Amino acid sequence: MKIPDDVRKDIPLTNEVIYFDNTATSLTPKPVIEAMTEYYLKYRANVHRGVHRLSQMATHKYEEARKVVADFIGAKFEEIAFTKNTSESLNLVALGLEHIFKKGDKIVTTPYEHHSNLLPWQRLAKKLGLRVEFIEGDDEGNLDLSDAEKKIKGAKLVAVQHVSNALGVIHEVEELGKMAKEEGAIFVVDAAQSVGHMGVDVNKLHADFLAFSGHKGPMGPTGIGVLYIREEFFDIFDPPLIGGGTIEDVDLCCYTLTEPPERFEAGTPNIGGAIGLAAGIRYIERIGLDKIERQEKKLVKRTTEGLDALEIPWYGPRDLEKHAGVVSFNVPPLHPHDVAAILDEHKIMVRSGHHCALPVMKRLGINGTVRASFHVYNSVEEVETFLGVLEDLVRSLR
Repeated sequence: MKIPDDVRKDIPLTNEVIYFDNTATSLTPKPVIEAMTEYYLKYRANVHRGVHRLSQMATHKYEEARKVVADFIGAKFEEIAFTKNTSESLNLVALGLEHIFKKGDKIVTTPYEHHSNLLPWQRLAKKLGLRVEFIEGDDEGNLDLSDAEKKIKGAKLVAVQHVSNALGVIHEVEELGKMAKEEGAIFVVDAAQSVGHMGVDVNKLHADFLAFSGHKGPMGPTGIGVLYIREEFFDIFDPPLIGGGTIEDVDLCCYTLTEPPERFEAGTPNIGGAIGLAAGIRYIERIGLDKIERQEKKLVKRTTEGLDALEIPWYGPRDLEKHAGVVSFNVPPLHPHDVAAILDEHKIMVRSGHHCALPVMKRLGINGTVRASFHVYNSVEEVETFLGVLEDLVRSLR
């Protein structure tokens, strides 16, 4: 597959706008839409327990999607639970592990986390009297691994992001996972910004729990997410949601949960979403994660070079090997929303604000950033157009 031209042919919207808002959600290629349409038109039915042929087909496709996801991140079939998104997945982890904590236990995370990997732990700490400690790092988002080693000692749980959605920094998750395992701590990974953009293997990362959304890197639909639960935690993790589909037996006094993964998915799941996610992953695999990563790094390099030439401040690691396809910047004295609105007038879609990472913005002493984020269908030509608009904007301010 030719990059990015062949991919752009599958996404008509790339002919209408320059879409640099992939961290929030990616565009959807035709094969994903077609796979979901086929479900709704040809075998629309609920999954599991249905005897009729449509239910049997829907169940087959739904569980086939689970296998696609499992293989994609190096997991076992039964270790994959479908959710709505990364935020739900991480909240479920905090709620499902609540019973293992006692007052004074320590949770370790970083000061760069998306709110979805911060608030659940803060709430749990407040409720149970736990300690939350943060691994030190610099203003570029680089973690101090020696401090990480100290902080992780004695920790009950370590929760970190793989890639920062605010700064684009790629954290040393594999090393942090090793530290957590040496301490016997549970290791939770927020992989919302890495899955679909780079290789992610739950075993190499030493992840006990890992969460991501279908609509970001994998180019799938919204409303479908994934929670990976390592097998050894099946009987430790207490599913916060139970009911239809999660039980083996029920009496008026009590109930018995069924085997994983069904015990982790209460009620009717997002069947079409799971099928669409699998189609997105297959599409990603046809392109090749190595090609996707190379394309994004090329775009980041040209973007940061261009911003430097225009003397526009940008945030994140200067070591571009540690910089994913996310570039945050500002054009003083303009507010980030004003810059985004100007870019929108030129049909360039970016995100502006605090990006659900307020502690990062407070640390940097800013009220937000403009964020350009890339995927494989973005081109160097689009970056040049983007930089041209910024150049005109900077000139108008001087």
